[in-house]
Amino acid sequence: MHRAILIFNPSSGRSRARRAAIVARIAATFQSAGIQVESCATTHAGSAITQTQQAVASGFDTIIACGGDGTANEVLNGLMLSNGGASLGVVPLGSGNLLATDLLLPRNPEQAAQRLLQYKPRDLNPGVLVCQTKDGPQQRYFIVAAGIGSDAELMYRTAVEAKGRYGMYAYFLEMFRMAMRGRFHMFQVEWRDDQGGLHTARVASIMAIRAAKFPGVLQRVRLGSALIRNDYRLMMFQTDKVRHFMNYFASVATGMNWRVPQVELAYSTWFRCTPVPGQDPSVIHSEVDGELLGTLPVEVSIEPRTFKLLMPE
Repeated sequence: MHRAILIFNPSSGRSRARRAAIVARIAATFQSAGIQVESCATTHAGSAITQTQQAVASGFDTIIACGGDGTANEVLNGLMLSNGGASLGVVPLGSGNLLATDLLLPRNPEQAAQRLLQYKPRDLNPGVLVCQTKDGPQQRYFIVAAGIGSDAELMYRTAVEAKGRYGMYAYFLEMFRMAMRGRFHMFQVEWRDDQGGLHTARVASIMAIRAAKFPGVLQRVRLGSALIRNDYRLMMFQTDKVRHFMNYFASVATGMNWRVPQVELAYSTWFRCTPVPGQDPSVIHSEVDGELLGTLPVEVSIEPRTFKLLMPE
């Protein structure tokens, strides 16, 4: 790391002034290590993608996403659209910090920046999701996870204001509200297992996980997934009943991992989601790294090209 740029969202969190002060201290941490540092505030949703492309074209060798998983995701997409070999680094600031947790980074931003100085770039294959939007097909790269169905509906229904006030616990509040409805929408999924076999099922949710460690109440969850694997750990909820979701959540959150028959786990590098006959595809949402995207049909795979992520050795 010789020349780095810090990309951050000035409007996320509770205080713009406080956010700017934190970013200034992060920059000072890197500067004290002899690194040339600049900072760049995002201007709107998706702007970090373009700003990353511009930074790579300007010769920055490291792009630091200062924020949550959504900021890191935008920087990743900017890197994948660039031809340079810049590395992605993460300093946690947002409400969702799954990637930072998996990278063993402290929650304190300055301590995380200090730790990042010890990390080395590693080539990884990102995930890639293609979904449908009102403007046509949309493609998005991701690092930590993708979700289709009730998981993405949770993102869709959780208000931005609630995330800013309650952080990741805003999702649990919305989960409780959704549970009061009693059932979730089902859809069709086809996936290829790690032996190349094709399978189909009806599910209310499918999640493609790459992270090995999770924050907060999910810290005991162990799924057998890892960023350095070139595949996903699929969680397929073959039920529309909320009690089965709650049962599985309790199983993994406590670390006891009892078997829930309605939830199937599998390793995979590809799957496709389509509506059941007669279903409106727009009722099934998709998300990557906590960022809401489009609706069915959805196809998820592993991108053959790589990007560089600063990781512990």
